[in-house]
Amino acid sequence: MLPVLLYKYSQKKRTQNRREMEAALNSITANLSRPVLPDNVIHQVPDACVKLSDDYHELLQGVLTLVERSIGVFIEWTPTEDGNESTGWVITGGSEENIASHSLNSPDSDGSKDLLNKLKFSIDVCDLSSYKYLEPKDKGQGYPFIRFICRDGSSPMALYFRTTSVDEFLEKLRGYLSLRISAHDPSLTLVVDGNAGALAKSVTDLDFNGGILSRFLNKPCETALTGFGKITSLMQDHVYPVLLDSDAVEQEEHIRAMRDLRRRDEDATDLRIHTETEFEVVTQLNLPDRPVCERISPLTKELFEVYKNADGSIDARHIHTIKSHVFRGGIEPDLRKDVWKLLLDYRDWSESDESFVNTKHHKENTYENMKHQWLSITDDQELRFASYSKRKGLVEKDVARTDRTLEFYQGPNNSNLQMLHCILMTYIMHDFDLGYVQGMSDFASQLLYIMDDEQDAFWCFVGFMKRIHPNFEEDQTHIKLQLNQLFDLVMVVNPKLANYLECNQSEDMYFCFRWVLVWFKREFSFHDTSRLWEVVLTDHPCPNFLLLVCVAILDREANTIMQNNFGLTEILKHVNDLSMHLNLDEVLSSAESIYLQLSTSQDKLPSHICKYLKLGDMSMYSD
Repeated sequence: MLPVLLYKYSQKKRTQNRREMEAALNSITANLSRPVLPDNVIHQVPDACVKLSDDYHELLQGVLTLVERSIGVFIEWTPTEDGNESTGWVITGGSEENIASHSLNSPDSDGSKDLLNKLKFSIDVCDLSSYKYLEPKDKGQGYPFIRFICRDGSSPMALYFRTTSVDEFLEKLRGYLSLRISAHDPSLTLVVDGNAGALAKSVTDLDFNGGILSRFLNKPCETALTGFGKITSLMQDHVYPVLLDSDAVEQEEHIRAMRDLRRRDEDATDLRIHTETEFEVVTQLNLPDRPVCERISPLTKELFEVYKNADGSIDARHIHTIKSHVFRGGIEPDLRKDVWKLLLDYRDWSESDESFVNTKHHKENTYENMKHQWLSITDDQELRFASYSKRKGLVEKDVARTDRTLEFYQGPNNSNLQMLHCILMTYIMHDFDLGYVQGMSDFASQLLYIMDDEQDAFWCFVGFMKRIHPNFEEDQTHIKLQLNQLFDLVMVVNPKLANYLECNQSEDMYFCFRWVLVWFKREFSFHDTSRLWEVVLTDHPCPNFLLLVCVAILDREANTIMQNNFGLTEILKHVNDLSMHLNLDEVLSSAESIYLQLSTSQDKLPSHICKYLKLGDMSMYSD
């Protein structure tokens, strides 16, 4: 087993190397007669002033700038050359709390220039932790001001705006960072995750229809984050539609910008070690050969009846056996609806047929009550219910295009489409906080087809959403966590591929976003999707088996990716082109083989890998 100190050293060394590289780049660009790439001024705010004392008349005028350089995006403030003429003041001390000021008798003196230089600041947006923006309670009693706060706790002096607005500047800034307003202090805006901004920026380059892209560029990427419920945000309204679009990577030129994604997740525990030459290698674990795993015949009605008691209930001692069979062979189509009700907690395993009839009747009434809630909303009410209206519009848009190639959903005025619409609208009433996000219809339509009953499908959908609810939350923490875990697994299973992805700025694994979000719904046929989902729903051999399915596919495609020297653009294209060209049985067998390979080597595996796969003593991994 690799020593823990090795990981800590790797983390510390990696951070140090990154900082040294940035310092070297700064040094190089500072000494060039012209920059490698010209600076791109995103936005400027004139009349951004520093307050020199409690007297608002003593302000030093300057310019606040958001600028894009070859090495990153920066927030900068510089005094205007004639700013001292209007105020006659400069800062002579350190922090704002201990200001000492004096009249600028000689504006051109060396001392004054030094003081002005000290007053300037430049902040890499990646180093920004938060900012505080306050407006005076009473107009005429001061000016709005903003203070930027860095990750290391440092903060330049607050900037005051006498005649200009900072709103557009903040809108532009939101295009590079994922921001949210503090629940405890509405004047404080926090940087949620620097990676989210990079993802949002990269996704705009995946949009080829123009509509989403133009709207995205013209609106701050976090506008919806501070909107209703803070749920249906940019990630849900714009990122999901693009990343779920199977055609999103057909035009190479639109995703070139994704090559500029920064290395992220510096603090993640991993197996990477920096050498003195700055080249990153991956420690190779000596894993045993993978065992051969064969798929078996699906679970039949006849066999399922053997496990049932006379009253229709199933003893706890048979649950593991049934799930194991489903994991290795799936379920016959005519039995699927009965077993899925159990897997999705619609029906309890120990529940008798008679008891389930009563449960079903109660749930039918509950469903109809929730359905009546949205059906009773009048057009006039909807005009004053923006959040509901928006979600309703999203549902109608997605229902009209979900699985329309399937005969079950074909044709105008299709009753199954109407039921799908009712299921999704009623779920909004069931979960006000989440409501509806694109991608949810993929799950609901599959369930309605299998159950062939509106109410059964709804309650199975509720059970499914309990599992995948975090995937659709606005902060994307769970999706990014899964993608990070996926990369960690690839590092162990195929370290060469992991290193290759990292060298090609693809270690964020965003090209697998669609796989994880909708459980490969766009990659397999409708029938195979059902077979895959029931395997994953068993939670055998571990709850994260879906990630092992991802690993199995990437491991199979590793040589194609590396030998063809695919960059980020080509990787995205290749992964999307795998849609409908994957053999599900081979993928599932490979994923199981990888699990068994790792489980027999758990004494060699890092603890976080064991935690992902639920290997060993789980008490060691308690939160």
